Amino acid sequence: MPDAVRCFVGLPLPQACGPGLDALALRLADRLCARVSWTRPGNWHVTLRFLGEVAAERVPGICAALGAIDFAPVTLRLGCGGFFPPGEACGTGGGRGAPRTLWAGLTQGGEACSRLAGLVDQALAPCGFGAQARSYRPHVTLGRVKQACQAGGGTGDDWEAAAREVEQGLAGALFAPARVGEMLLWRSVLGPQGPKYAALRSFPARDHGGSPERGEGWSA
Repeated sequence: MPDAVRCFVGLPLPQACGPGLDALALRLADRLCARVSWTRPGNWHVTLRFLGEVAAERVPGICAALGAIDFAPVTLRLGCGGFFPPGEACGTGGGRGAPRTLWAGLTQGGEACSRLAGLVDQALAPCGFGAQARSYRPHVTLGRVKQACQAGGGTGDDWEAAAREVEQGLAGALFAPARVGEMLLWRSVLGPQGPKYAALRSFPARDHGGSPERGEGWSA
């Protein structure tokens, strides 16, 4: 393990969602003129807490803290789109200029993700991680805007139309409600083609009886 690890905590999406999200990103890439770093196939997830660069010797303590969290399996459903800034909810955006992030939102499981993110924050506080600067908003990042496309003195892309296209794309059977039965600590390695993720540790959810339980169709 290197001296420092760039890592985050999150929930993986089921493999069945991957092809649909990959295809949606490709359609958006063909239509938008902005330069966007799209999420790589296999990297789809809901972030619970971004930790940034962490000294390697701190990772075991982080894993021990995360392993003590008792959480139930979460059922997630993707069904809307939006962008940051300034959108704060599904279907919202507005403002002038290009956003920084285009995302898919949750129509089911958002409150459960927020509660779990709060538990992660509490567990990691003794490890030296303070409160997050911004309020938590669960989402799946589709792409990050690297350079806006200018046309006629303004932005050349209709981002609200792009958010509507995301919502339409998520209406298919591939995006039915799916159950997640684990939380992951990921390592993120930055590169010219975007980050590569590798799971460092899996933390299983627990059923009502307190027994570890892995969700069907989910993988690290």
